[in-house]
Amino acid sequence: MVRRPSRGAFTLVELLVVIAIIGVLVALLLPAVQAAREAARRQQCATNLKNIALAAQNHHDVHKIFPTGGWGWFWVGDADRGYKRNQPGGWVFNLLPYLEQPALHARAGDGDRENISAGQRAGTLTVLQSPLEVFRCPSRRGQLLQPKPYDGSYYANNSASGTGNIVAGRSDYAISCGDRLRNEVGTFPLGKGTPANYGAVASFKWCMDSNGAPVVGVDCDPKFTDTVGMTGVSFQRSEIGIPQVIDGTSATYLVGEKFLDPQNYENGCDGGDNETWCTGYNNDNYRNGNLAPLADAPAKRYGGGSPCPSSLSDLIPDSSHRFGSAHAAGWHMSWCDGHVSIESYDIDLQVHRGNANRDDQGSPFK
Repeated sequence: MVRRPSRGAFTLVELLVVIAIIGVLVALLLPAVQAAREAARRQQCATNLKNIALAAQNHHDVHKIFPTGGWGWFWVGDADRGYKRNQPGGWVFNLLPYLEQPALHARAGDGDRENISAGQRAGTLTVLQSPLEVFRCPSRRGQLLQPKPYDGSYYANNSASGTGNIVAGRSDYAISCGDRLRNEVGTFPLGKGTPANYGAVASFKWCMDSNGAPVVGVDCDPKFTDTVGMTGVSFQRSEIGIPQVIDGTSATYLVGEKFLDPQNYENGCDGGDNETWCTGYNNDNYRNGNLAPLADAPAKRYGGGSPCPSSLSDLIPDSSHRFGSAHAAGWHMSWCDGHVSIESYDIDLQVHRGNANRDDQGSPFK
């Protein structure tokens, strides 16, 4: 009988060497895995913007304009009031039927253009609390339903008030309102908490026309005054179509990623992210090219008080005006012809302003 030599076990030193080698391999592979995951998230973000741009083009095919901007931050969408200047809701709400969401859009309506029933108000609140994944950048936050720490249970003049868990949907993307340093206006019908009254709206004196030009004899809130007017594709009561995009659709911004403070991704404390995804013209859903885009970073907080932390110093001036992104590689922008690009944070400011201005013809600094 032939004896086979017995097999010895691993020594402790050999085992530790193997574990160390595995640890080194994991350390070497982990950055590559993380980079691959971020590349996939960037691609999903670009796909979101492509779908949004195609929806905007389909909207234009039907209505001959890019989605109008709505009225202001005390107003949200009303499905009974069409798609042009008489629509109080913002660009996101107006794209819902073109993103295969006609039923969600219809929830904010009752078939009566001039009156708002209790059922419609309740349906509108449902819309505000039902954000879509197409408006979420996967590199930024896990969900788009976030706390609403300001204004209590109030959402909008034409919505029901909230009860229980006061939350609202948000968008990681903003439409371009031009190259002027303003992306909201404090002049619009009825104050906070006033029941919606479309009779009062009919006699309201708007301070800009549907091309963005100031109306002679009507003053906007002084802090929003600009004698040039709005130069982008969507703003308060806008009706901008391809004929008004003089610089060309392939050279004019449409919808891009917006800058946010990472500390406020999930708490609603960022002044440029504290309303709803369907709110009319305001800095939550509208950004401009007046200032350089930035990678997400700590910025001035909206205010103090629970649950929001106290205000910081103004680390990034006018942060709620800027485009930006959670991606280290750059920020995505869709253009009026439907293509999507990733842009550098170091983009020349004059080029950036020119891209945001639909009719600068090479001279954005008017």
